[in-house]
Amino acid sequence: MKHPIEYIAASLGNLSIEYKKLVFFTYLKAIGLAFSVALPVLFKGIYFAIIGNKDKKAYTFLKGSIIWGKSTQKRTKTNLVLSNEMNIPEKGHLIFLNHINEMDFPFDCIVVNKPYLANQVIKKSFLAYWWMKNMGSQVFDTSKAITIAVSVKNVLKGLSKNSFVVYPEGQNTYGEVIKPLKKGMIKLAFDNQIPIVVVLKTGVSGFQTNTKGNTIAYKNVGVVEPEKFKSWEELRDHLFELMTKEKTLLDASV
Repeated sequence: MKHPIEYIAASLGNLSIEYKKLVFFTYLKAIGLAFSVALPVLFKGIYFAIIGNKDKKAYTFLKGSIIWGKSTQKRTKTNLVLSNEMNIPEKGHLIFLNHINEMDFPFDCIVVNKPYLANQVIKKSFLAYWWMKNMGSQVFDTSKAITIAVSVKNVLKGLSKNSFVVYPEGQNTYGEVIKPLKKGMIKLAFDNQIPIVVVLKTGVSGFQTNTKGNTIAYKNVGVVEPEKFKSWEELRDHLFELMTKEKTLLDASV
């Protein structure tokens, strides 16, 4: 039977063994926290789940995720910088956030602290799927036409109470350059006129070479209204140009 770090090593390819160990222990720590300092939050969240109060359950698990984020920040001696106020709308928006590597999740939990729109791959990880669902996150299943239709319906319904984090590049970039944006969530936003909050971060790639002492900075770029564009392609191009420009400025400020 393989050691869990061997599975991490296989999935992270040529990245350093120090980074692979950092990822493994960061996510393992989440389980340890759930049964130690975050245990009261876990019990409270389960209580709200039992009595059927979905809103308070999601709120509790979201706030609990900050404990994991701050624990990660302390353990890695990370300097976390906010270049401006986040002021992210509580509901009705998609939050487009660049995706660097596995280490951005705990910091996104601190700074953005909103539920996610994840793809169906997350279902392969029971604990991660359970945690994200309890935070109020949704899985956008693109495996079949019918599942896409159901997912769109669920997202639109969910937006009446939440704003959702989306990683529009669709993958870990393992670098600080914005990659081309995928069609799915941009077309969803355009077709349904869902406003998009653009939030950028920089510095997370530093964990790939230094496991401690990195500086990570976040910036709220503002809201983009899909109604101002004639097509989803035009919206995509604008978002890519905006994210690329603002990311360069954020990089230079750190």
